[in-house]
Amino acid sequence: MLVIQRLKEIEKILNEKGSVIISTLSKQFNVSEETIRRDLDKLEKTKVLKRVRGGAYLQSETDKQVPLEIREKIYLEEKHEIANKAIEFIQDGDTLMIDSSTTAVCVAQIVDKYEKKVTVITNSIRVVEVFQDSKWVKIVCVGGSFRKRTKSFIGSQAVNQLETLYANKAFVSCTAVNRKFGVTDDSEREAEIRRKMIANSEETFLIVDRTKFDNLESHLICRLDKIDYIITDQKLSNEWEESLKKLKVDIVYI
Repeated sequence: MLVIQRLKEIEKILNEKGSVIISTLSKQFNVSEETIRRDLDKLEKTKVLKRVRGGAYLQSETDKQVPLEIREKIYLEEKHEIANKAIEFIQDGDTLMIDSSTTAVCVAQIVDKYEKKVTVITNSIRVVEVFQDSKWVKIVCVGGSFRKRTKSFIGSQAVNQLETLYANKAFVSCTAVNRKFGVTDDSEREAEIRRKMIANSEETFLIVDRTKFDNLESHLICRLDKIDYIITDQKLSNEWEESLKKLKVDIVYI
């Protein structure tokens, strides 16, 4: 297949699905992943798509979030390792708040694997799917406006439902963590959900990989002193460790 034909086919797939994965396109067109990366770079220059690690997606005027299908492929090993560390803090009988992040979905998967007898409160369709056949987990899913890019429920209705729900532990992620401003998100409505989960839980676990640190997004979830534990995949700088120690935030490395 000629390059120009492959580019047209990739653009067609993007228009149909909204996003593409490099490894999938490589197999589909029987070319190397490096070839697909070059193809996507060419399409990005024409403003057809937005390139990210592992794939590309069509940008939306109303939602800048990278689609879930792509985020589920990024740093997957690290996310599973974070989840394996998180399970050490979960006991039978706990009630858990679990958000719609891909790392939180990994936590849900490990909870299911170990057959923990817990109640899970979530706004994530993906998390619900993990537990749909579980004999051990009671699921409470809040409703509201459905956000397609994250497969989650957001908005005032979801926040109002969370208002009357409480948990022992919250497992939440974010788009960015900043030493000065705290935990932030690129979505105002997703930030509202996470803020309420944190407020209504006895302990909060921020589950984030190394790429989230020293970045900043527009919408505040909470200040760092509202977090009890940060579970991450790589040692933080001395400045970070000192700051978190002063705030009495425990750092847990995988």
